[in-house]
Amino acid sequence: MATKKQKKGQMDGLTERQKHIVELREKLNKPDPNAIRVFTLYKIITYIFNILFPPYALYRIWNKNSEFNKNEKGIQTAVCIIYMIVLFTLLTGGMSS
Repeated sequence: MATKKQKKGQMDGLTERQKHIVELREKLNKPDPNAIRVFTLYKIITYIFNILFPPYALYRIWNKNSEFNKNEKGIQTAVCIIYMIVLFTLLTGGMSS
């Protein structure tokens, strides 16, 4: 509440145009709610599980409460599947004939 009172006190001597400019500047400087946040705690833990235990990483990626958006889910799933295929081929002796 104190910040609103201070803001009103600071904007008392301004013209309507200046007030509008201040409001637009504040609106532009707000963080974007649709921005992709790559390094949240949930996602970092999922990245670690992607290396340590890929099936659980897939569960965390596709969980309905997941923080991943549709594009991130597809990319992370592809990374996880490719990693599991490479790991499987390395553990089974590769493609030796």
